[in-house]
Amino acid sequence: MKFPFFLGCTLIFLAVVSYKRMRAEKNHKDTERIFWERENAANATRKKDISNLNYVDFTGVTLPFALFSDDFLKQCEEQVLKLKEEKILNLTGISNTDLKLSYGAANLPLLTQYDQNFTLLVRTLNSWGQRLAELSHPKEAIMVLAFSVSIGSDIKATYKLLVDLYQQEGEIDKIQPLKSSASQLNSLMKEPILNMLENL
Repeated sequence: MKFPFFLGCTLIFLAVVSYKRMRAEKNHKDTERIFWERENAANATRKKDISNLNYVDFTGVTLPFALFSDDFLKQCEEQVLKLKEEKILNLTGISNTDLKLSYGAANLPLLTQYDQNFTLLVRTLNSWGQRLAELSHPKEAIMVLAFSVSIGSDIKATYKLLVDLYQQEGEIDKIQPLKSSASQLNSLMKEPILNMLENL
């Protein structure tokens, strides 16, 4: 009596496994098909005007250039000044396929370069701010890091140091707006940053 029971259980188990595998394979094929349909449509999308996108704008921005004698600060400042002459776009979280669908395949190389400029900018601003803090220039560090947050940086260390500096300078009221900035991020770092801010 036991043998047929266990045999039945085994057959049911194998049937369930087989069904789930077939279903997973179908979902994979459907996902792959949809991807290639979108990719083909993206590659066929005609070039569009990208002159009015939300480029990083330094107009009216005050940053602490040439205030202190330090080789690392100088390197950061020179990098930021160089980037000011370039077009910079925050395209974090947007796939190449979506970029091509929105702006045309021919614009992808330019958009990729503008996005790389953004990544380099926020990394440089983070390093600049950290060095200013290390050299005991908190107000200047805040200027640099706050600008980085304002343009959409998703570097967790930038937020963390900015909170520390606000607390150090008694500007606690400026911490809450950081949560609003983080909540608008289109990045995988959004939740870790928000969690960090909530736990401070």
